[in-house]
Amino acid sequence: MIKPITVRLLLTLAVTYGWQLQQLDVNNAFLNGILEEEVYMQQPPGFESSTKSMLCKLNKAIYGLKQAPTAWFDKLKETLLKFECKSSKCDPSLFVYSKGSSTTYMLVYVDDIIITGNNPSLIKQLISKLNTFFFLKDLGSLDYFLGIEVKHQSDGSIVLTQGKYIRDLLA
Repeated sequence: MIKPITVRLLLTLAVTYGWQLQQLDVNNAFLNGILEEEVYMQQPPGFESSTKSMLCKLNKAIYGLKQAPTAWFDKLKETLLKFECKSSKCDPSLFVYSKGSSTTYMLVYVDDIIITGNNPSLIKQLISKLNTFFFLKDLGSLDYFLGIEVKHQSDGSIVLTQGKYIRDLLA
């Protein structure tokens, strides 16, 4: 779970140093998770064997499975650590990649990733590497995350609102 202070800190760094805030979405994230324990499920509709008492043994996580979020995060963390990213000790959802004087920060919430840093070409390289392991959707500049709208101003500042979140709740 992302700590709110980590989100504020990352946004503050980006605004202070004029870094681009980019948002990524991992398509079908939970399907990437590898299960560490044996999990069985009833046969899904349309795939029944003639013996209806048979079960399916899952090798990978699927949506709706209690273990799916953890299995997915473990797979993502393992991949990022292979890229030499470091996981924050204060907030495990924050990953830091440093190369020379360049630093990139990635904040992960389930299948959404905010990425920022002081070297745009390094960010592109990291996204490209990540895209070879997972199917990513580049959502462009950060505009909505965790129920918070991010409105970029012409002077480089940002305004955070929860107007959309409140309207959705009221609807």
